[in-house]
Amino acid sequence: DNKNKLKSNASLLKVETNDKKEETNIRASKKSKTIVDKNSMGSSSNCKYSEYLDQNEKFCDYMEDCAISINNFNKESFRHLFCIFDGHGGNLSANLCVQKYPEIFKKCLSEFPFDYEQALKKSFLLMDKEIENTKAKEVGNTATVVFINNKLLYCANVGDSSCCLIGKTAEFISVDHKITNKNEIKRIEKEGGQIIDERLGGILGVTRGLGDFDLKDKGLSAEPNVAKVLINHNLHYCVLASDGVWDVLSPDDVAKITHNHTIENLAKVIVETAIEKGSEDNISCIVIELNKRHSSKK
Repeated sequence: DNKNKLKSNASLLKVETNDKKEETNIRASKKSKTIVDKNSMGSSSNCKYSEYLDQNEKFCDYMEDCAISINNFNKESFRHLFCIFDGHGGNLSANLCVQKYPEIFKKCLSEFPFDYEQALKKSFLLMDKEIENTKAKEVGNTATVVFINNKLLYCANVGDSSCCLIGKTAEFISVDHKITNKNEIKRIEKEGGQIIDERLGGILGVTRGLGDFDLKDKGLSAEPNVAKVLINHNLHYCVLASDGVWDVLSPDDVAKITHNHTIENLAKVIVETAIEKGSEDNISCIVIELNKRHSSKK
């Protein structure tokens, strides 16, 4: 999905907070260690998370994936925010999302305090506008956001960094916005967009994303799909990952991995398995434990 990529030094970014209750981990590093919150994420969901990113040096000269994990989002113990941004054309816009998106989403929650779907949709459009106002407007990125509010889990996404839920079954709850998506083809044609050589505008392999303003008149949309799920006792994990994972692993493959490992190393094992299976992209993964599975694990 790449245009001419811009090389840049990968970095570890942190968001400062005055409230110690809000614990934020943001990674845009070449290879980050697993991040695990040892504390419960609130009585309603009672879960932990792990996060792991790998540049995949064998195939990639630099890192374009970024991730955000925020426990007790907006200083509220029952809210949590997880994001993966996969850049193309460079990591400028993905890094900007890391820096700006949490505050943008907070403002949208204030504007729509009881309509989280609308808050998520507006936050994507405002983030897109923020990118347009900077030098990052020449590049773009996917965005997959999971917002947990008490017993409800919301997933908003543009692009092909997918999210699945693992319980009795393993299923995607995000929508992949690719040229192969028939609904997206219809939307693009209706809006007068262009698909050339099975790519949007002859350039991009995804049909929705943030940034890439030279493709907006070709049909690129920043409006996300939003899914809402009730977290019941049958759900064990929520897995967000860039396409570096999903190119080589299915939700069922990932579900099998979760049977043999604890939350502390799940994200790392998923990433390493994707590399072993031949993934040729940057890889990022966040695993959120929704309900503890009672079985023996390594």
